[in-house]
Amino acid sequence: MSDQQQHCPGFESNKSLSSVDVKCPDCGKKQEIFSDELTKQVKCASCGALFDAAACKVD
Repeated sequence: MSDQQQHCPGFESNKSLSSVDVKCPDCGKKQEIFSDELTKQVKCASCGALFDAAACKVD
């Protein structure tokens, strides 16, 4: 084995991600998503509603 640390495929593109808290507009439940999901529709883990993550970001 080499002295260089091995990483899984895709590691470089994902190492800059951070967690973001969003709040479901239907049930009010908070959940954590990754920063690359802010441009997508998110499904609430509690009630199943789909919502715009960027519009429901918790500061």
